[in-house]
Amino acid sequence: MLSREKSVKRPLPAYETGSGEPLGKADLYALILAGGVGSRFWPFSRILEPKQFINIFGNESLLQNTINRLKGLVSADKVYIITNRLYFNEVKKQIEKFRIPDANIILEPEGKNTAPAIGLCARLILKSDPQGILVALPADHYIKDIAKFKETIRAAAACARDDLLVTIGIRPKKPATGYGYIKIEHLNAHRNEFIKSFKVHRFLEKPSLKKAKEYIKSKSYFWNSGIFVWKAAVFMDEVKAYLPDLYSQLRKISAIEDIPKVWPRIKPISVDYGIMEHSKRIALIPADFEWSDLGSWDALRELLPKDREGNVIQADSVDRDSRGICAFSRANRLIATIGLKDLIIADTPDALLVCNRDRAQEVKEIVDKLKLGKRKEHIAHMTDKRPWGSFTILQLGEGFKIKLIEIEPRKRLSLQAHRRRAEHWVVVSGCAKVNRGRDIVYVRSNQSIYIPKGVKHRLENPRDTSLKIVEVQTGNYLEEDDIKRFDDDYRR
Repeated sequence: MLSREKSVKRPLPAYETGSGEPLGKADLYALILAGGVGSRFWPFSRILEPKQFINIFGNESLLQNTINRLKGLVSADKVYIITNRLYFNEVKKQIEKFRIPDANIILEPEGKNTAPAIGLCARLILKSDPQGILVALPADHYIKDIAKFKETIRAAAACARDDLLVTIGIRPKKPATGYGYIKIEHLNAHRNEFIKSFKVHRFLEKPSLKKAKEYIKSKSYFWNSGIFVWKAAVFMDEVKAYLPDLYSQLRKISAIEDIPKVWPRIKPISVDYGIMEHSKRIALIPADFEWSDLGSWDALRELLPKDREGNVIQADSVDRDSRGICAFSRANRLIATIGLKDLIIADTPDALLVCNRDRAQEVKEIVDKLKLGKRKEHIAHMTDKRPWGSFTILQLGEGFKIKLIEIEPRKRLSLQAHRRRAEHWVVVSGCAKVNRGRDIVYVRSNQSIYIPKGVKHRLENPRDTSLKIVEVQTGNYLEEDDIKRFDDDYRR
């Protein structure tokens, strides 16, 4: 059993490389893992709008918060983001203000879990920088103290200089069953007295409540944050040793263009299971900052202010005599509660979740049922974001669908045609430039235009203000896959 050392204020360390040179941001690369769906955050998180792209804290998404934490650690041209092809345009839009090159968005043809994703980025880094150190971190974490986060990463990078695989461990606050755990052995010796790292004994899967309580008492266990720091070359050596099939496939990738040819032959596996449970050179740096992986609604509750009865209310609501409830809403309606205890309520225009707080991890099972039942509620919201703007389904009935379409300034949809539906557009505000067949027509507020079945057409906003259109679709099939694109600015 390990005892905690008494906290002593010391000057911030000047971390050094193995050669005695200061460790600067030029030494570091970052890989942000942004391809997950976040199904435990349903109904807010959907396949087409997963939680990493949602504004949960403040005016920025979790992905944008993650990028902000890297400022001063990693230069923008060395930040990579790996995601699903489905999210390319959303990622591109969200990272635009950070000046991260579009070429640094790595697209997986399909998700293969964390080991192939990190290995792919390490392989690409090694092509230009054999000494590069890679920080791999998820896009959807909450970290409060950014200064302490940066100090932790710098310490981890200094350890990585000694050819160690470094993981960031979180001291457990409670016997949580939703996290993996890491058991430590003893303090490592390090040339810099300010760096405190532990030798890792083993990685453990998410435990039962009984086991989690035992871990808490021991003081030898940390939560697995999923944040890793290591030399790209050292990581690839471990992939070669423990995942030789993956290594042989990654060796065939010399540029991003090679990914689609190789990716189908790669087997999915997590970095924890494939590498960290086997490697003999792992070090753990304790995190001295507040952290959450936001893996469930209950995890979010712990981070938000509560009233005198322990309630978290982020909705238009009226309550009487409830305790320990959480109410979140993206819908425009009142939530009224009476005499409830320890419940989570998450409301959206098309789906409502009500569950016991201690069963919040089971939301994923509801999403699995929606998938089996081929329900649309796990795929998209009523308002669907697109690279050119968004549309909201206002009403759906037999043979018709009504949408509100909003197109951002100077953006346009693809040149397209529909085989099984016609469309009637009424401009609510702004001015629309419409390609219809061989004609170009400008349609202004309170004017309308009709697009017959099978006719090539394109909708464009030629102005510097938003364009809003009410679209009425008619036909015997009104799904989004009834579309043939002839030209598209967004490469869909």
